[in-house]
Amino acid sequence: MRCHGYEPLHQSADQDEVLSASLRIARAAPSGSVAVLDLDGTLFDTRPRQVQILREWGSLMGVSAVYRVQEGHFIDWSLPDTLLRAGLSAEEVEAHHKPLRAHWETRFFADSYVQYDCAMPGAAAFVWALYKAGLGVVYLTGRHEDMRPGTEAMLLRCGFPLRRPKTVLLTKPAMGIDDTTFKSEAMREVREVGRPVLFYDNEPSNVNLFAEAEPGAQVVFVETDHSPRPVRVHPELPRVRGFLWSAGAGQGR
Repeated sequence: MRCHGYEPLHQSADQDEVLSASLRIARAAPSGSVAVLDLDGTLFDTRPRQVQILREWGSLMGVSAVYRVQEGHFIDWSLPDTLLRAGLSAEEVEAHHKPLRAHWETRFFADSYVQYDCAMPGAAAFVWALYKAGLGVVYLTGRHEDMRPGTEAMLLRCGFPLRRPKTVLLTKPAMGIDDTTFKSEAMREVREVGRPVLFYDNEPSNVNLFAEAEPGAQVVFVETDHSPRPVRVHPELPRVRGFLWSAGAGQGR
C-alpha cells in the first residue's frame, strides 16, 4: 500500500466528521471504556527525528547532500527513495545508504532521540477531549521498553494526559518484536485497562487487526507513513491525515 506521507496541517470536512464521531463515541461510552492510541506516525511526527539522524551522519561524514535533507523528503520508510528526493544521485545513494542505514538503526530506536519528535498539531487537545469525556487512554506503541523514559517525558512535555488515573503507556518488551504481533498480544492487557471503543494507528496491519479484534469500536487509520508491507486497509475504516478541524467546524460538534 502506497504511503501518502505526512500532512499534519490538513483540514477537511471528512476529517472533521471522523474526529467529531470519536468525541461523540467518547461521550456516550460506558464507564470503563478506553481509547487506544499509537504514537509514531499517529500522535507524533517522527520526521524531525529522522532529519536529526541523517544530518548528524552527513555532518560527521562530510556528505553535504545528506546534511541538506528536509522533513518533506520523508514520505515512506525507504531510505534510498528519501535520499533520491533529497537530491542525491543514484550513484551517491548506492555509495551512502548502507552505512547511513547502520547509523540510523542505532539512533532511531534510541530513547534519547525521541526528544526530536513533534506532537501532531491538535493531537494533545484531541486526546485531552477524549479523556475529559470519560475515556481512559492507552498509548499502545511499537517503541520498546528502553524507550519508556524519553517517551513519557515527551508525552508530558507535549501536553498529553499521562501519570493520571486511567492513562497507561504500553511498550514492547524488546526491540526485535514485530509491532503487529506485539499489539495483537497486547490486546489482553488493553482489555484489562478497559473496553476499547476507539483506536487510532498509522499502520495498515494494525488497524485491520483492531477492526477484527473489536468490531464494535471505531478504528481510524491515520494516513502518514507506514511499513512497506503489501497490506491494504479495510476500505470501510475511516481515515484522517491529522487532528485539526477545518475553520469554523468547531471541535467536537
